[in-house]
Amino acid sequence: MGPALRTLRGRLILGSVAGLLIAAALFMVVATSIIRNAASDAARDELDRQAVEIGLFISGRVETSLESGQEAEVPRSIPNLERLVGPQAVVYYAGLEINPGSGGSNNLPAIAEQQVDFGILAETGLQRIDFTVPGSDRQVEGTAVPIEVSDRVIGAALVARPPKGFEPEFGEVASQALIAAGFGLLIALGLSLYLTSRILRPLRAMQAATRSVADGNMRLQLGPTGTQELDELSSAFNRMVERLAERERLTRDFLMKVTHDLRTPLTAIRGHSAALSDGVVPEELMGRSLQAIEGEASRLETMVSDLLDLAKIDAHTFRVELEEIDPAEVLEQTFDAFEATAAEEGILYQRNLAALPPIVTDPTRMQQIVSNLLENALRWTSEGGTVRLDARSTPEGGVVTSVRDTGPGIEDQDMDGIFEAFASNETPDGKQGSGLGLAISRQLARTLGGDVTVESSVGHGSSFTLELPAEAPEDAETVDRLSV
Repeated sequence: MGPALRTLRGRLILGSVAGLLIAAALFMVVATSIIRNAASDAARDELDRQAVEIGLFISGRVETSLESGQEAEVPRSIPNLERLVGPQAVVYYAGLEINPGSGGSNNLPAIAEQQVDFGILAETGLQRIDFTVPGSDRQVEGTAVPIEVSDRVIGAALVARPPKGFEPEFGEVASQALIAAGFGLLIALGLSLYLTSRILRPLRAMQAATRSVADGNMRLQLGPTGTQELDELSSAFNRMVERLAERERLTRDFLMKVTHDLRTPLTAIRGHSAALSDGVVPEELMGRSLQAIEGEASRLETMVSDLLDLAKIDAHTFRVELEEIDPAEVLEQTFDAFEATAAEEGILYQRNLAALPPIVTDPTRMQQIVSNLLENALRWTSEGGTVRLDARSTPEGGVVTSVRDTGPGIEDQDMDGIFEAFASNETPDGKQGSGLGLAISRQLARTLGGDVTVESSVGHGSSFTLELPAEAPEDAETVDRLSV
């Protein structure tokens, strides 16, 4: 396949030319047949007209002769009449002897005379018949007309011609059809090239726009083309560019937040380590510095672990270990892990776990999700507030777990963004998380066949709900990428 045929333009032109050639060939075949049929019909109509003229001519001569008492003065021989209707034509008559002994073919063959119906001639004025000339295999077709005297049919004249005499030569008709097809082909080809150019113009613009976006131009937008399919493609392209621009913005924010959140604990560790190394920390405060280093290192380890989970989820390489578990036992252990933290913060910490059926899921990931929800609730709940863990079964055998708090609640405009990575705000008392917990929790829940949703009322707190099915998908893995 040549280089030109590898392009859309080349293939469109090739397809158009092939289609036009096939159409032209079909046109020639059909047109030739139609023209020949039309010419044949016209020739037969002309024969009818000539027959009627000859019938009127003979009738007039006979009537004049009868009125004068003389012999009918018709051309002296039938060939004289035959010259009037052209070559290959023969004139017969019946019912009246005209020019006897003239030697002309003036007798209608018996086989033809049997077909002539004088009733039809008197009513319609003509009759078409066909027969074989006696003594030969010559087939002829003709038109019989009445010979009338004083409105009385006294005979009939027949003008006959071989069937081929009605049809024009094939070559002549084919050449005319070929000329017409050639002109039509040239016009159609020109129109096809014009339309192809019009179609490819917006595609070339889209190709140039794609290269521009690949070079980093995320502000490019394609305008309407006037063609529905191409407009839909342009709209999809514009949405893609908008999504890429948004992804680029989120990626920049992601890197900035990661850098900031990693730098903070590293700076603290470095400061305490330098102070201890330089001996500027009093002996009685060394334990406090070591605790600070350990705390920041633990925070850094947690963040790195969360980032690793986030990267695995986003790369679709995250896997879970499924087994049949007692969800109540997992929830009890998770709840107990935060009991001391709630007590230190002066928060009323409650649970209400109904009888729960066993489910097939990953207990470690379930515990991670609930831990993130409890940690988030405790961080946003002020002293004297309440955090409550509830769980119940579903009719399908799954488990629904809710974590409710009496924090400040979430504004409506922030509801859609709280599950995005690094979407973290500072609490009224200055606390702030990494912004990874809720994002990872939702994706883990969806990996296990469930979901995490939220309901909130400003000033009255929030409720995060984890729903897990009775059995997680056997091929559980991440389905949707996180918005990072």
